[in-house]
Amino acid sequence: MADLAAETGLSQTTVGQLIDKMRRSGLVRDAGQQASSGGRPAASWSLKDSAWTSLALAIEGEALSWALFDAFGAKADEGKAPVRSDPLEEALSLSADLGKAARARSGSLSALAVGVPAAVKDGRVLTGDFLEAWAGKNLEELFGESSGLAAIVENDLNAIALGYLRYAGSKGRPVESLAYVHFNEGSCIGSGLVLDGRVFRGASNYAGEVGFLPMGDGRLLEDVMYSAQTGDEDYVDAVVIALRTINCVVNPALIVLGGKGFRFDLEDAISSRFRSRIDASVRPSLSFSRESGSYYLDGLGSLAAELILPS
Repeated sequence: MADLAAETGLSQTTVGQLIDKMRRSGLVRDAGQQASSGGRPAASWSLKDSAWTSLALAIEGEALSWALFDAFGAKADEGKAPVRSDPLEEALSLSADLGKAARARSGSLSALAVGVPAAVKDGRVLTGDFLEAWAGKNLEELFGESSGLAAIVENDLNAIALGYLRYAGSKGRPVESLAYVHFNEGSCIGSGLVLDGRVFRGASNYAGEVGFLPMGDGRLLEDVMYSAQTGDEDYVDAVVIALRTINCVVNPALIVLGGKGFRFDLEDAISSRFRSRIDASVRPSLSFSRESGSYYLDGLGSLAAELILPS
């Protein structure tokens, strides 16, 4: 316990209370005693890998994706359910069913993170396709009541960015700052930002709306990206202008481009121009991703874990 207190900066009394709480919740188990160096042998504990601690639920256009995470942050189970009519009511019902089943299985489920395609502040959506239907509803309260868990509701792109950050770290390429830029089909470009290891939402939870970047000719980035008049050269140039702007403002270590509306056939041209327009001393790494679903759930899992043990 003294080692944990020294490592965390907490008092031994607080450490003892936290361990006792985690034991009662089924998160840790006794791991015997350490070898004595002359005094009283120190007790040790280990996390239970069978303990399901958090639930992630992503509300997408036509489906609800979910994952359960264990005490080590690894996925223990996952699945997907189609949306039949009302995505919110179906998500609330699914969270209640999953929470009940998981608690019966391991007894340690504590937190829920829900992803939505909208800017969110204090549990309420500020933008997006569901703005009118969900107006005035505190989603965090609704999901907390339905699931019986501590709940957080987050913008989908912020969660994806956090998931990419976690993935990069798992591959031995840890970064603290990252921007994920997402191109939807037909219209809408947004981004998720993680700065110094934490989601950056802005003063009004509106950060990352890069589709509204002015392009200098009276048009916005979205106008250029989705115009039938935009050729390959103009498309590449507009993307690189947006990336340079992001770099000038937040200077992330990594920028990831993705989404079904992105021109992946222009990856090489974008990468080449990106390298030529930004000096290597301040240039972020650039990556492209055709699939974001698993990163989405991983990011939500990280947010749920923060509710259990804030860093």
